[in-house]
Amino acid sequence: MSGATQDLADFIVARRTGVSPTAGAVARVLLDTCAVAIAGVSEDASRILLDWVASEQTSGPARIWGTSLRVGPSQAALVNGTTAHALDWDDAVPSIPMHPGAVLLPAILAGLATTSASGDDLVHAYDVGSAVFRAVSEVLPIDVHYGRGWHNTSTSGRLAAVAALAHLHRLDEQQTRFALGIVSSSVAGALSNFGTMTKPLHAGEAARDAVIAVKLARRGFTSHAHQLEAPKGFFALYGSASDLSVLPARLAHWEHAWVEDWALKRYPSCFATHRSIDAALRLGVDPAEVASVTVSVPGTSTSPLQLHPPATGLEGKFNLDYTVVRALVSGAPTLADFTDEAVHDPEVRRLMGAFTLDRRQPAGPGPHTWVEVTLTDGTVRRETTTVTYGDAGDPLSDAHLDVKFAAALTFAGWASSESSTLLGRLKAAPYDSDLGWLQDVLAH
Repeated sequence: MSGATQDLADFIVARRTGVSPTAGAVARVLLDTCAVAIAGVSEDASRILLDWVASEQTSGPARIWGTSLRVGPSQAALVNGTTAHALDWDDAVPSIPMHPGAVLLPAILAGLATTSASGDDLVHAYDVGSAVFRAVSEVLPIDVHYGRGWHNTSTSGRLAAVAALAHLHRLDEQQTRFALGIVSSSVAGALSNFGTMTKPLHAGEAARDAVIAVKLARRGFTSHAHQLEAPKGFFALYGSASDLSVLPARLAHWEHAWVEDWALKRYPSCFATHRSIDAALRLGVDPAEVASVTVSVPGTSTSPLQLHPPATGLEGKFNLDYTVVRALVSGAPTLADFTDEAVHDPEVRRLMGAFTLDRRQPAGPGPHTWVEVTLTDGTVRRETTTVTYGDAGDPLSDAHLDVKFAAALTFAGWASSESSTLLGRLKAAPYDSDLGWLQDVLAH
C-alpha cells in the first residue's frame, strides 16, 4: 500500500522517544495560546458559543480554559479552539497562512483529558501535527488552495490535529488512515467569513472534528483507505495536480524545523498587517502633521484582508488602512484598539481617508513592506520591514511574552498572582513526567 494517506500514517505512528529539541518552543506556544484563549472567552463569539454549550447540559473530563466548566473532549476542543482564535492574537506562520496553536493545542489538551501523558508526549504530538500542517499545505499547494478562498487553518488544520491526536493516542496505522479519511470529509472554512465570529469558529471546528475522527477510528469506524490521494479525495478537491511523492521528505523536514518558520504575535490583528504596523511605528511622526499615508505590501499579503472601511472592531483586525493609521495615531495596537468605538475614532478616520495601497510588488529581496507618509510641510518619510517582530527571525523576548501573557489574563479578570502561577506551570509542562494536573490549572 502506498500513497499520501499511507505516507502520513507512517509518519504519524512512528514512535518518538526522549526530549524533542522543540520543547522550549512548545512551552512558548502553549502559554501564548492558553493566554489568548482565556482572554478570548469574553468575546461575543465565545460568549454565544459558551451559552450554547451550557444549553446542551453536557459534562465531561475536559476543561474549557479560563472557566469552571468541564465538558466532553470534542466540545472542549470546539470552544477552546474558537476562543484561542477569537482575538486573532494567536501564533502564525510567516511562509504559510495558518494558525497552528489554535487548532493543535485545543485538540491535544482535549486528548490529554482522557489519557495519561507526559510533557514529552505533548511535545512530540505537537511536532507531528506541526509537520503535517505545513507539509500538507505545501503539497496542495497553498497558493492554489488559499487562492480559492479556503481558510487553511480550518482545512489542513483538521488533518494536522488528527495527526497530533493519533500520535498521542498511539493509533495503529490502519486506525490512523481511517481517522485521516474521516476528518477529510468535514474539511471546510471560507475566507469570506474573515472579520466575523465564524472566522475563529473555523479553528474550533477543526479541533473538534479531529477529536471526533480519532475517537471514531479507535472504535473501528472506517473511511476510504486512500482518501487523500484518491481521484475525488482531499488533494484533488482542495488543491491541484501536484507531486505527492515529496510529502515524506517535507514531513521529515518540518518535524523540528517548524520552529524556524513560526511567529508569536505582538499585535491582536491579522498577521498580514504586522509588517506594516512595525514600519508605521518606526516612523514616529505626529499624526496631526500627516497629510497622506502610502503602504506597499507583497501581493499575497492582501488575500486575508478586507479593503472596505471597518464597521466593527472585529473587521478592524483585518483592515490594513485601520491598523497602520491606528499605529501612527496611538502606537502599538492593543485589544482596546479593536472595539466598535475605536474603529470610528475621528482622527483615525481622517487619516484613513488619506491612505493609499500601492499594489506594485515592493522592490528588493524577499517579502517586505514599506510605509510612507507625506507631512503637511511636504517632507516624505519611509520605513521598511522585512521581518516582523515576533517572527522566528526576530522573536518576542521572554520578557515581552511574559508581559503579553499577563496582559491577556488581566483582560480576562485574573489576579496577578493567579496569572504568575499559571505562567510558571505552563512553562514547565513540556518537561513534566505527568500532565494530569493540566486541566485543573486552566480553570477559573
